[in-house]
Amino acid sequence: MPQTCFKPFRAQSLRVTELDDCCTPPPPEDSPGSPGSPAGLPCSIAVTDSFTLVSAEAQVDEGEEILERKANGDICISERDPSVLQGFNVSITLCQVDPWFISKLTGWPIVMDQACNAVGIDVMDGINTNQVALEMWTGVAGIDCGAGARYGYALFPCIENWQLDGEIEWGGSDTIWSITLAGFAKGNHGWGRGPYNDVQQSVDGRLVDPMRQGSIMRKMATDVPPPSYIATCQDCLPPTAEYGYVGLSLESPVDPCLVPA
Repeated sequence: MPQTCFKPFRAQSLRVTELDDCCTPPPPEDSPGSPGSPAGLPCSIAVTDSFTLVSAEAQVDEGEEILERKANGDICISERDPSVLQGFNVSITLCQVDPWFISKLTGWPIVMDQACNAVGIDVMDGINTNQVALEMWTGVAGIDCGAGARYGYALFPCIENWQLDGEIEWGGSDTIWSITLAGFAKGNHGWGRGPYNDVQQSVDGRLVDPMRQGSIMRKMATDVPPPSYIATCQDCLPPTAEYGYVGLSLESPVDPCLVPA
């Protein structure tokens, strides 16, 4: 059976999708010709290219070593239990404040301005119960001209416990800023073929080979380019002269995904 070997080169974009508490994605689009995002759930998705590094560190539970010696000091029993891959510690370093993307990972609330634009985030204390899927597109080194544009594609179908990792940095004469967020990727999920129709050149654009239970990460080649940058979410309620948002004072909690009646 033929195979495709490829050399991932220069990550291009990330897409994060909010999942339910069983790490199950939203349902796919009904029409294969429609845009790639799941129907009716624009606020479940964020895409960014404003990152400098993505890493995944394997978390392996080393098997117990059993060693017993004879009375003369020689080895009688020498065995070791199998090591177990538990998951990956995944970290993302961002080079700009990307409110929607950061909020999808961490659950931190979006800060809005008077025109319902997302202008920042509030970093919150406590635990984070958000569960998300993370997809990454890369370039591929060594593609010959005329061979077709191929891309690298990586998928973590379930990552949870996103938190700050290390320091938030302001530095340098140009006020260079960065933030690193880290979460834990596991294999308990319901991703299957996924909800998106912009991943592979299949009949419906979804994954040909589904992600199985226990699959923590997928790395493959694809002919489909990365999704376009999504800089907004569904509009919040429009402001009025009397209140910051219709019927609510500026001090009241506001859901940025509410739709005007």
